[in-house]
Amino acid sequence: MSAPTADGGDNAGGIRAVSRAWRVLRTFTPDRMSLSLADLVRETGLPRTTVLRLVDTLAGEGLLEVGADAQVRVGTSLIAFAAFAESAWAVPAASLARMRALAAETGETVSLYVREGTRRVVVGQAPSPNTLRHAVQPGDELPMTVGSAAYVLLGMEPESELDGLIGRIVAEAGPDGRAGPAGTTDAAEIREGVALAVSQGWSLTHGQREAGNSGLAVPVRFPDARRPARTVVLALGGPTVRFTDDKIPGFVHAVRRCAEDVARTGLPPALY
Repeated sequence: MSAPTADGGDNAGGIRAVSRAWRVLRTFTPDRMSLSLADLVRETGLPRTTVLRLVDTLAGEGLLEVGADAQVRVGTSLIAFAAFAESAWAVPAASLARMRALAAETGETVSLYVREGTRRVVVGQAPSPNTLRHAVQPGDELPMTVGSAAYVLLGMEPESELDGLIGRIVAEAGPDGRAGPAGTTDAAEIREGVALAVSQGWSLTHGQREAGNSGLAVPVRFPDARRPARTVVLALGGPTVRFTDDKIPGFVHAVRRCAEDVARTGLPPALY
């Protein structure tokens, strides 16, 4: 993903107009379906004239619509995209059932992560049965600078490419890009977390992305005949008070067994 430049543009390497249109669309969320032009200008950081042109173009394609009240809303063309995305990224029923069983067994939220550039994305989830639980949703993008899932994902990259990838992750995070109270943008610290994940075959972190929240992740390993296009990790997330030392060995064993089962039952079709 290209990083915004100071003038509201995008770095080289892509088509700027497409990147800008995507920034406008991403401003809308399930909690913000109707926005003013001023909202879009403020949220995207783009010039007002640029936003006007983008809204007009996107409305012409049915991706947005402008009401009589001048509010900009999501358009009907997104219905087809939503149906396609749901089909492409649906976790197979057997895998989802296994993840739900793990959530019931451990009492913690179970998530599947893949790497998307310098971020990690939740592509499947079985929520904890507890009211107090890990608060991420499928589709959420999280940093690769911190967290057990990030360290395991990085540990699955070729050793020859790892330092360069960590360098890009740190550069995009920037000096103020710490994610959480124990976050880091220090390449050596990230490297240390990755090395431990590789040597153990799993990773455990406490309070890195969010105070009071812990994560435990393991790689999902596939035979060559069923290997997906991306590396995948399976992770538990929940309150640190429930990730006590006496529970960790059982958690590791349970998550590893689930990862082995998911490797057999499969992933969302878009990953193959």
